[in-house]
Amino acid sequence: MIGDRAALSRERIAAVRALLDRAGRPAALLSTRRNFAWVTVGGESHIVLSSEQGVASLLVTPDEVVCLTQNIEADRIAQEELAALEIETVAVPWWEPDAIAPETSRRAGDAVASDGDLEAGLVPLRSVLAPLDRERMGELGRIGRAAVEGALGAVISGATEDDLAAEMAGRLQGVRTPVVLVAADERVARYRHPLPKGAPIHRRVMLVLVAERWGLHVALTRFRELEPPSADLAGRADAVADVERAMHEATRVGATLGDVFAAAQRAYAAAGFPDEWRDHHQGGTIAYQGRETIATPGNATVIEPGMAFAWNPSIAGAKAENTFLLEPDNTRRVVTSG
Repeated sequence: MIGDRAALSRERIAAVRALLDRAGRPAALLSTRRNFAWVTVGGESHIVLSSEQGVASLLVTPDEVVCLTQNIEADRIAQEELAALEIETVAVPWWEPDAIAPETSRRAGDAVASDGDLEAGLVPLRSVLAPLDRERMGELGRIGRAAVEGALGAVISGATEDDLAAEMAGRLQGVRTPVVLVAADERVARYRHPLPKGAPIHRRVMLVLVAERWGLHVALTRFRELEPPSADLAGRADAVADVERAMHEATRVGATLGDVFAAAQRAYAAAGFPDEWRDHHQGGTIAYQGRETIATPGNATVIEPGMAFAWNPSIAGAKAENTFLLEPDNTRRVVTSG
């Protein structure tokens, strides 16, 4: 796996250089966590989980790739995040807040491209996963599903949303949780993005997870019904399952995200809920971000083999969400199902 990682990192560095050639820029300084993880094939540059920016930046020039970071991070990053990769680590003083900028200028001049300058070209590159990415995403999906379903299985009436979130977190060793949503009882139908607020669980609960490891993400949603659902609620759950099925079937090589979105709109209408798509985004591609591209009406992003998707249709009180990988023959490997 180390050999695969090193070779893949070289390919990704070459792809960044090709973007620079097309943009007419001499070098790039990539500082976001997502791009650091992608170029290094799983290296982690963060200290603060909530920050998009890492504590280490990759300076990519035509002749070298250098990791610029504070002196207090340099040894760890070189030994644990960049081991066996052809990337030099250069330390700058931590007590000089802008020390990376002059080092960048000294090595590459003043016309260095940023993550934002190249993001339009990087998104499609990150979105098509290599075999090592897909293997890792499969493992992450198994871990995430086991944690979510195990935590839900342990729920008892009277436990709180916070209890459930903590139970799930305890099952996710080595995995970060960029998104954890929990809603009990009436909150399920009221909010599409319910942060856990400590409400007691009596009749039902929804648990949503976006999990991250190696810079990759998977997303899933599950429910636990502590009482038999009403006929109306059961019908909504069936309708959401129909919409999810239609979206999965429409996710085919050569189609666009807009095509999938249109299939979702038709499925919502056929189920008797024509406007529910307006109340929640429907998901999209997933890789080194929780969503690399969110589908919208008419979105022209072309679907390619090797992409991963997390569609999340919802109707008030019901939702479906899984993560799957698309193969060249349009086989859909759902990594968050048993």
